[in-house]
Amino acid sequence: MSENEKRSVLGKAVHAGERVIGVGAEAARLKVRASHAVEDAMTEARRIAKRSRHAAEDLVDEAAYRIKRDPLRSVAIVLAVGLGVGALAGFLAGRGSRR
Repeated sequence: MSENEKRSVLGKAVHAGERVIGVGAEAARLKVRASHAVEDAMTEARRIAKRSRHAAEDLVDEAAYRIKRDPLRSVAIVLAVGLGVGALAGFLAGRGSRR
């Protein structure tokens, strides 16, 4: 093998090694970015869950306040909703048996 061929093979090996190192560094950067993205998503999910829990608690408190403030109206609303749901369920059940 001539000196030029040796240099050429050595140059190619060095170039391949540099590319492997570059790919490894890029993979490490992508891993870090993916890790940060997952952490950010988890943090946002926790925030949304906390906000939802607070909203549900506020809704329950508001409902309790409204019931205490105007119990007859609350009973009338619950009765109307119950009748509506019952009528809808009866309609859908009757419609399903006709097919």
